[in-house]
Amino acid sequence: MHPDLQTLAEATPAPSAPLQRIADALKRLARFVLSTRDEGTILEPIAAELERVCAALPEASKPQGGKRQATRFHPEDLPKPNARLVNARGTHPLVGTVNPVAPPIDLHARDYQVLGDVEFDLRFEGNVGWVHGGFVAAGFDIVLVAAGRLSGHAGPTGTLQVRFEKPTPVGKALRYVAWFEKMEGRKIFVRAELRPREGEEVLAQASAVLIRFS
Repeated sequence: MHPDLQTLAEATPAPSAPLQRIADALKRLARFVLSTRDEGTILEPIAAELERVCAALPEASKPQGGKRQATRFHPEDLPKPNARLVNARGTHPLVGTVNPVAPPIDLHARDYQVLGDVEFDLRFEGNVGWVHGGFVAAGFDIVLVAAGRLSGHAGPTGTLQVRFEKPTPVGKALRYVAWFEKMEGRKIFVRAELRPREGEEVLAQASAVLIRFS
């Protein structure tokens, strides 16, 4: 992996085995909720068991004074100013393996490109058999920001444009391919495509302008 991608893609520190098991169970539960028939006789005992588990969770996970913890980051995730571990403990919403809503996207660099391997399951389905375009766009956002780091600089997304060429299929091995194009002042220009992992058909393409940190 390109060294500049480490803080973006790697879980730091790596999640423990129990945390990963909990995350995997939650993902399985989400897929069950979305695909099961709404039949009370089947669901009632499952709902009761889940409520029992949730009631036993530590107090830190429950509302406190009417408010829940507002961030997934803990103090130890911020080792020094402006050095936030983006995928702290694998919790990033797109690349984090323990985030129950993450596909996740597997980021790596090769030949001056950033590759993002992903398979969107039914949690991301919009129309029948198609990935909702908002999730496709979110994937572009993360790989384009990663590609911006290939310039030797980093910064957040200023503008993002996505063109959907064909429906993105659910349950298929896909690959984002992103690359750095140029810099103009503090603007970093990057582009990307989404394709099947095996094949050259372009399902969607995107461009973005990132704003380099001063």
